[in-house]
Amino acid sequence: MLKQAIKFFVTSGIGWIIDMCIYTVLSNILKVPVALANIISSFISVTYVYIVSTRNNFKNESSNISLKKKYIIYIVYQVIMILIFSFIISGLSSVLIKINYNIVIKYSKICAKILVTPITMICNFMFMKWLIEKFK
Repeated sequence: MLKQAIKFFVTSGIGWIIDMCIYTVLSNILKVPVALANIISSFISVTYVYIVSTRNNFKNESSNISLKKKYIIYIVYQVIMILIFSFIISGLSSVLIKINYNIVIKYSKICAKILVTPITMICNFMFMKWLIEKFK
C-alpha cells in the first residue's frame, strides 16, 4: 500500500501542478473569483488524476462496476469536495490577505490553496482506493 500511495501522490503532484497553473492564471491574471477558479482548475486536474491512477495505480479487478460508472461516482465525490474546499480556500484567502506581510497579501489566493492541498490529497487517495479496489 505504501508503494501505491507514493505512486498516487506522484500522480496527484503532477495533477496539482496542472491545477495550480490553471488556478493561478484564472485567479491572478484573469481575475476570476477564487472559488470559481478553484472549481475549474480542480475539475481539469481531478480528471487527469483519475485517468492516470486507474491505469497505473489502482487495480479494478473482479468488479461488476465499470470504470466509467466509477468515474461518475468519483466526479460526484469531487464536486462535493471541490465545492467545500473552494469556499474554504476563498475564506482562508480573505483571512490571509489581512496579514500585514506584502508577500502573503500578494499571494494569499495561492497560499490558501497550498494550505488545503495535503488534506485533499489524503482524502482523494483514500476515496480512490476504496472506489477502484474495494467498491464492487
